[in-house]
Amino acid sequence: MMFTQLPNELLDNIIKHTLPEGFESVALTCKRIYARCTIFIDRHHELRSRFQTFEYWLRPRGLNLMSASDMLMLIAAEPVVARYIRTATFKIDSRHLGRQVPKSVPSIQDGGAVVELFAKSIYLKHANLDWKEYYMTFEEDVREGRYSQHGAAFLLTLLPNIEKLIIPRAWKPNDATDKLLDAVVDKAKQSTSSLASLTRFEGAVSLNIDERFDLRWAAPFLALPHMQSFRGPSCLAFEDIPRSLAFRDSHHVAEKLQAAHLISCCIDEVGIADFLKHTPSLKTLRYWHGTKIDSPIQDWDICKFVNAVEREAGSHLVQLSVTIHELHGSIVPGQASIRGFQRLKTLEIPLELVMCNIAAAASYTRYLPWYSWVIKLSSTNPSEPFIDLIPASVAQLSLISKGVDHHEEALDALFRHFHSTHDSRLSALQEVHISCPDGADNIYKNQCDRVVKEASDKGVVVLLKPWPSAHRFLWDGEP
Repeated sequence: MMFTQLPNELLDNIIKHTLPEGFESVALTCKRIYARCTIFIDRHHELRSRFQTFEYWLRPRGLNLMSASDMLMLIAAEPVVARYIRTATFKIDSRHLGRQVPKSVPSIQDGGAVVELFAKSIYLKHANLDWKEYYMTFEEDVREGRYSQHGAAFLLTLLPNIEKLIIPRAWKPNDATDKLLDAVVDKAKQSTSSLASLTRFEGAVSLNIDERFDLRWAAPFLALPHMQSFRGPSCLAFEDIPRSLAFRDSHHVAEKLQAAHLISCCIDEVGIADFLKHTPSLKTLRYWHGTKIDSPIQDWDICKFVNAVEREAGSHLVQLSVTIHELHGSIVPGQASIRGFQRLKTLEIPLELVMCNIAAAASYTRYLPWYSWVIKLSSTNPSEPFIDLIPASVAQLSLISKGVDHHEEALDALFRHFHSTHDSRLSALQEVHISCPDGADNIYKNQCDRVVKEASDKGVVVLLKPWPSAHRFLWDGEP
């Protein structure tokens, strides 16, 4: 019997199973099929409107969805809901639980649709987890009115079409949920399954100022087969806390990741090297360094950090931003060179990095014998140690500064011999953004004006910005 000749009851059941992915295609099959589909059109539009871009809500009237347990009960009652979710913002999971009468989920003995989700889970089985123990932990969390890591992780096993995910602020994995996520990743690599379509992943800043997002928590998500973009706010990863490193002692590799935006993070050279060793396809890296008052480290060795980025990713990065968002300590003296980047087109750095090289060069020449010092000055272009900070491939350059602490010396070092070095070393450079805030020193402002003239003579556009975000480059994978 042909599909179009089936009884209406069978047609309706088939159409229900096409929601949402194949519904519109099936509706265009013929007039008779379209007529049967009209019964479901309003519901299709309603579900797509409510759940395609989803985040938890608390409303005065109607259905309140405030936690993973709420979503699990809804999906257990109407499984098709899970297939509509394409973008999920779960960051306020359980935040408002105290504002309504506590909910509960059925016990294992009571059974029901929610219990069946766990009992039949192929992911719990693949992870060698006892579904009853897992469920009882989840049930206790719900009964006590608290955030459930078990519930939040299990919810992710039910989302086959999700493309963008922001995990809860309270996310803090344990052994059981680590195993469950590993099972999800394994399944996603083998076939079309939950999280297999995920391309964008974002961590969430904890509401507790004493906690930060360990970069290792991101590793399973970054290893998903189609993951392209990662945003990690307030991440922590450095040598003294090995458990914070993303991939150390982990079998995961982020093979497809192309863009990483690490915003207001505290990561040292060991942490960034560990991350970059496992991201072979990365094209864009934006790192904004931030140390809070309670950060375990305060000082930052920016030179070692930049050198680690060059060593691990110099062959494939196209866009790089390394800036200082908030620093309660000091910049550790050192020397950096980033001319080893082979494909870099967009570069953003703080002038503190140039000042490190100026100090390092001054220290080097101070201890040379007087005759070596004379030979060095007579045979070397004075600008070379500093021009080395700009790879020849760079077309867009952004220099971040507050316009104080003698940063006019940094601009002078970079652009003093611009006329003579542009054609041979910086011919790709087209656009330069320089921070020039109102509160900058006058001598710095004057130096900015000189740079504008020097560069314009070579056809390079220089934009002076009152603050770093006043005029921005486009960064691939930016949320």
